[in-house]
Amino acid sequence: MDYHPEFFCSDTYGVGRFIAVFSQNSSLGQVHGYGKAGSLPCQIEALELVPSGLTLARGATLGLLTLGPMDAPEFDWLVPWWNADCAGSGSLTIFAQVETENGWSGWLPMEQWGRFSRSFSTPASNSGVSVDTDTLLLTKAAKRFSLKFVLSALPLEPPFDLEHCKTDVLPGDNANIGSVVLSRCGVLTRNRCAPRSLTRTLYLRESVISVPAISQMDEAPSIRGRICSPTCVTMALASLGRAFPTSFVAADCYDFGDGIFGNWAFNVASLWRLGASARLDFFASMEMASSELFARRILITSIRFQNGSLRGAPIQKTNGHLVLLRGLEKRSDGNWAVLVNDPAAPNAGGVSRAYDIADFEKAWSGVAYVVECPR
Repeated sequence: MDYHPEFFCSDTYGVGRFIAVFSQNSSLGQVHGYGKAGSLPCQIEALELVPSGLTLARGATLGLLTLGPMDAPEFDWLVPWWNADCAGSGSLTIFAQVETENGWSGWLPMEQWGRFSRSFSTPASNSGVSVDTDTLLLTKAAKRFSLKFVLSALPLEPPFDLEHCKTDVLPGDNANIGSVVLSRCGVLTRNRCAPRSLTRTLYLRESVISVPAISQMDEAPSIRGRICSPTCVTMALASLGRAFPTSFVAADCYDFGDGIFGNWAFNVASLWRLGASARLDFFASMEMASSELFARRILITSIRFQNGSLRGAPIQKTNGHLVLLRGLEKRSDGNWAVLVNDPAAPNAGGVSRAYDIADFEKAWSGVAYVVECPR
């Protein structure tokens, strides 16, 4: 059945940013830098619309949402994300396909969100398409893609056969099985070879958000070196009045597929599940991000750097780390600093830090979880 959700998009600086809203909460579509777009190709099977979003039709144990095909600026990198509520054995499984020079790829399973969430990393196929945890990668750039979301009330196990999925509606209420409601989803696409833009500091505005300081190093030795992302999520939730132990948040976003805590989409989904409206986004420069900070929206940013190139950081180098960005400050010498909570500090007293903006931008991938507001 055809269905037309609210659809918002942006292709600023060649980065494709897409959001589909299913909830009646209109604020979920009010995102800085995105514009309301025309009709999005969309098909639903065995799903129905309720005020909070798309859910399984009465009695159904499995439903399908297909978005696309969608056009995007040339890309070789694609990351989907979502805001969904799952209960019991309910789960949301995400698939993607892209149009390559050899035609459309098959549907690649990417991730499954629910009680035990997991990603499905796969090596490159003959068409040069692979999945690395939360990210679809291509050896040659593409311009079109589609997404499929499978909402299931019962455990959905690989190998997946989308051609023969049964969406039959069963009699009765099936009260003893799980449920899932999809309120919003999105996807980012970009070309990894495209450079990020230089920030024009003339247009920056000072801002600061009060965020409790929490160190990941205060947690159990078995996990403390691996939980920078959920520690940042814990701090962001605490700033909104949602207080949870860091270990609880880490368990909530754990990726059983790759055995990690830093799956980007899972952390965004966990923010939603634990009480915050949040999305995944990409910022071509700090200039773009400054408006979010000025509006008091926290950014949790993905960085990597080598050999002490991020001066003042508690670690000398990293191939992947998350810090919470809470503001911008103009120093007395006229230079700008980013205000962060860095969870890698040895204790809470050292979490709050200021990094030179040029150092930070060299380290920042541009990817961020945007913590919008309490749900």
